[in-house]
Amino acid sequence: MRYVVCLLVLLAPSLARAGTVDYVKPGSELRYTTEIAPLPATLLAAQVLGVADKATGAVTSPVSLLGVSSTSAAKHWRLGLGSTARRGKAPFAADRGKTRCKCATSLGDTRKQRIAVLRATRGFSVGSELGKVKVLALKLRFRDGVVAFINGREVARRNLTNGTSGVGLARRSHGPEWETFYIPVAKGLLRRGRNVLAVEVRPGKYQLSPRLDVALQATTGPRIVRGPMVQKVGETSAVIVFDTNVPTQGVVQYGPTARLGLVAKSAGGGLALHHTVTLTGLAKQKPVHYRLVAGGDVSSSYRFHTAPSAADPIRFVVYGDVRGGHKVHRKIVRAVLKEAPDFVVVTGDLVLRGSDEGDWQKFFSVAGKLLANIPYYPIAGNHDTGRTGDEQRRMNEVFALWPGPKDRPAWGHWYSFDVANVHFVMLDSNSYRSAKQLRWLEKDLKAAKARGARAVFAAAHDGPYSRGLHRGNRYAAKQYAPLLARYGVKILFSGHDHMYQRGKVKGLHYIVSGGGGAPLYSVSCGIRGKRRCRRNDGKRKVKKAFHYITIQVFAKHVRVCPKRPDGSRLEKCLTYRL
Repeated sequence: MRYVVCLLVLLAPSLARAGTVDYVKPGSELRYTTEIAPLPATLLAAQVLGVADKATGAVTSPVSLLGVSSTSAAKHWRLGLGSTARRGKAPFAADRGKTRCKCATSLGDTRKQRIAVLRATRGFSVGSELGKVKVLALKLRFRDGVVAFINGREVARRNLTNGTSGVGLARRSHGPEWETFYIPVAKGLLRRGRNVLAVEVRPGKYQLSPRLDVALQATTGPRIVRGPMVQKVGETSAVIVFDTNVPTQGVVQYGPTARLGLVAKSAGGGLALHHTVTLTGLAKQKPVHYRLVAGGDVSSSYRFHTAPSAADPIRFVVYGDVRGGHKVHRKIVRAVLKEAPDFVVVTGDLVLRGSDEGDWQKFFSVAGKLLANIPYYPIAGNHDTGRTGDEQRRMNEVFALWPGPKDRPAWGHWYSFDVANVHFVMLDSNSYRSAKQLRWLEKDLKAAKARGARAVFAAAHDGPYSRGLHRGNRYAAKQYAPLLARYGVKILFSGHDHMYQRGKVKGLHYIVSGGGGAPLYSVSCGIRGKRRCRRNDGKRKVKKAFHYITIQVFAKHVRVCPKRPDGSRLEKCLTYRL
């Protein structure tokens, strides 16, 4: 059994963008100390780092971590990329030139011990730019809980409570993605000359050791750090959503041509981090050009189209279950942009852990161009609300989704919307047993039928029928599928199982689309070499494949074309009569 501890310092090149300064550069050395604990971890006396970083002269007094101070010096080592350890026998070494850190060691009896705490410091120098620095971007990749300090002041914390001490563990797991913390530079946080960054990281209960990669960058003003996203696009209006690193006024400049000319400000008109800007008076069935302004930061220019009018053909794309499959997701994003749909419906599990901000940051970096140019309407998967369903992050906080019913609970994510007199019902499979959702669904479907919707589609993450790992949700098959069929829903789209499947059960066509990048699932039954399926799922086609689906709705029929990430056909296009 071997421990894995990573202490790499990685950062984008210096001055990669006007108004930024890199304070921690690639290959920088870190001083660190560790605490070893038995398995399972027991509470030991806290061993707090309090050493002088003689290499940089940054630390002249004990560093307080997790609210505990100590004047006793701990054993310490310097670590550099590819270097040998200094000051005694260091237990860790890093390999130069590796994309992923592969540093490991055995300490004592690894069947009984774990690295329970890792503490590291790094000195950095601030020069004449001090008066202009407004925000620090602290970028961390860690497992599983972390707290960071600059010059003794806490600036970031994840998955560790204030009372965590000794060899206490992180309260939940953290995924593999980098997470960036944006830190406003208050008076006294930085000083001219030498400063010190101190980081403590602890593993969760299922890990033998923590993990830490770190980078630090300064900016001179507000920056757009997420978005834009095009949301709730109608025939003459739309909503643009974006985030900034510090509270500022969000502005969207827009117009029918690239010359722009119109201006809209974020809701409320005040300073905010999360900006929701409504564009009105847009021309029907015409392009809209726009860009974002936040302080002195101006985005690139983007373009989207207003929604088609009633009875016009519409074209949309369905895919789902991305999780950590970024390589495949990038291919799908490129392919969907070429398809130029009116909008995109996503069947959930956009991220691996909805409770990890780093996962969302990675998702938006991969899907950014698609989100900025095509309206994007997701449903909540089980992973999107936290891997264990802990509801640490709500989809409504991330996206500006179409409004749901007034009595929908805060934890609910069901809603519906219309495009060109085609109705879409977006179900929350995490809330299948909510009587409120079921009552709302019937009321919503009745209203769509009464006003003469030319077609109705539904989407849910965990669908009623599947031959993948999860084999379909029995409650959905019993309670939801008959209701959807009764009101003439043309197709129910779902995900959850990472595969492609289509079929028809008691008048309801369904398609499982979970091939957005997450590891694929094998077909569990009903094929050669597998047992017979216990339930009749009306299967017409099933494939283990990454994919997305284009759907075109015409006056009297629907055309469905499943495609691989490179745009080639997964199977022949299908026609469904209206």
